[in-house]
Amino acid sequence: MVGVVERVVIRHLAGSKANQIEQLPIGDLKEITIGRDPTSKVAFDPTIDGVVSRQHAVIRIEGEGDDLKFKLIDLNSSNGTFLNGQRISQDAELLPEDKVELGGAKGPKFTFDLQPRPASFAARTRVIGIDDSAATRLIETAQTAASTAVAQISSTSTEAPPHKAGVGQETVQRLIVEERRSVSRTWGAVAAGLLAFIALGGGAVYWKQIKDDERHQADLADVKADAKQADQRSASLQGEVKANLIGMTPLDIYNKYSNATARIDLRWRLFDTQTGKPIFHQTFRIGKDTLPAYVRFPNGKVVRWLTLEDDQRSNLQIAGEGHGSGFVVGEQGYLLTNKHVAAGWKVTYDESPRYGFLFDAGGGPGAADAKLRKPVGVIDLASGDYVELSLWVPEAGGVIFPSNVAKAIGRRDRNNIPDWTKNEQRSFEGRNEMLDVRFPGARLGVNATLVRASSDSDAALIKIDSPQILEKVELAEDDTVTIGEKVIVLGYPGVSVENVQRQVTVENGLTRVQNEVIPEATVTDGIVSKLSTGYKEKDGVTLTSAGERIQLSVLATGSGNSGGPVFNANGKVIGLFTYSRSRGDARVTLAVPIKFGRDLLRAQRN
Repeated sequence: MVGVVERVVIRHLAGSKANQIEQLPIGDLKEITIGRDPTSKVAFDPTIDGVVSRQHAVIRIEGEGDDLKFKLIDLNSSNGTFLNGQRISQDAELLPEDKVELGGAKGPKFTFDLQPRPASFAARTRVIGIDDSAATRLIETAQTAASTAVAQISSTSTEAPPHKAGVGQETVQRLIVEERRSVSRTWGAVAAGLLAFIALGGGAVYWKQIKDDERHQADLADVKADAKQADQRSASLQGEVKANLIGMTPLDIYNKYSNATARIDLRWRLFDTQTGKPIFHQTFRIGKDTLPAYVRFPNGKVVRWLTLEDDQRSNLQIAGEGHGSGFVVGEQGYLLTNKHVAAGWKVTYDESPRYGFLFDAGGGPGAADAKLRKPVGVIDLASGDYVELSLWVPEAGGVIFPSNVAKAIGRRDRNNIPDWTKNEQRSFEGRNEMLDVRFPGARLGVNATLVRASSDSDAALIKIDSPQILEKVELAEDDTVTIGEKVIVLGYPGVSVENVQRQVTVENGLTRVQNEVIPEATVTDGIVSKLSTGYKEKDGVTLTSAGERIQLSVLATGSGNSGGPVFNANGKVIGLFTYSRSRGDARVTLAVPIKFGRDLLRAQRN
């Protein structure tokens, strides 16, 4: 189809593929796609090459044989495509040795070539600067003109020798000829000087004309640059006016901030600080039911039957896993998210089954008293009698028991009953076994660490080590939120459709096929429907609520969106999406005010 051209050669000069060469066989190929999309023919790293769009540009192959042509086309990329330093706005012909830049000076660069290169595909002609070439020609012209003039005059003055005559006449004639020669030489020198002066004068005029043209072109370029800046300022002002009048649309928010919104995959476990062992919730199988166990002390207090033994993996881990959302607030890798995403052991534990067996203290299958070996009943955690169990925070600690008898470990009194007035219980600590951050389009995640968690609200600060400067969101500078105002939420709710990529790899001669979820943020919108102010005094009466919350009418999202940014119409983050609440058919969503996130960014008081 394409004659002698067999392949396109891409030599990478900068970016994640610097110093690499890609050879793309042409065959029946019609186009070569370029971008961060993994399916692109020339695919760039989605994390390192951040200025490259998912579908950035394409090299289109047209014609065949001697009519074969290659055209570079920009696909409306965010940061532009540049050919030999010039940004292209329409189809541009590609020739061998042309340099292509994606996203300008900070983006990847590569040269285009063909193998074998046909004679009809010569590289572009290199342009020589006009100043040096013009100056050289002027000097040579002046010298040549002067030399030619002297030669011509000298030649003319020697054409006619004197006629032979008598002695007296010869003397007179010789004197006359010598005088003529002297005069001719004088006039020759004068003529040469005049010619040289004229040539140099003309050269000076020509040189001045060139410099005037250069100054004119420079002035014209300045005028064009000023006009371009004025157009940009005008467009920016128009955008600000539009934003002030109608606000940013969900699409505006998505295009500007989706890259700064990340998916966070998590898994944590609870450990006993005294022994360093993981903690489990004891279970028993009685009849057909296998349920977790609870212990009731003589004072009526009921606690979880926690143990350090797994009983052949039959007990329940005190742990949590799932995924949430977060957003970049610092170019160095700082992200805000919910506390229940980044540090699940610091919030109320809701992973326990609804029902459980209740034993009296000292009871259990291994109790010495046969009457205490069976549970006294089954409890329902949804009942108001056991609210304290549903409000348990793992980090607050608890009582550790052996696996077969409900006697507190570490107590020396006869009944092994803790003194609750002295808060006699073991201390626990949580650890993240996985806190993985992935940005839109990325196949690989980055490990994160917990920096700080708010003691006042459901907010936490985490950090990743990123090899590139990250795009970030803009936080609202004050706490002004109005009922009825428009809000837009970004995140990764579990109910959203996921993008799955089928990946085939060959390692050590073995082919492995796996399906990978490629994260892409989801955008939803609504309004502020209510504000909860937490503790507030009015007319001498203290009013309480579930803490400061922003109630939203954003209903097309849910679990997995926790920790995602909540934007106002001006594109400023006013809160962190936290969770939804349902009662019957009614459902609302809630957000934590951004002031709790701002507090985490301040290590010292102002």
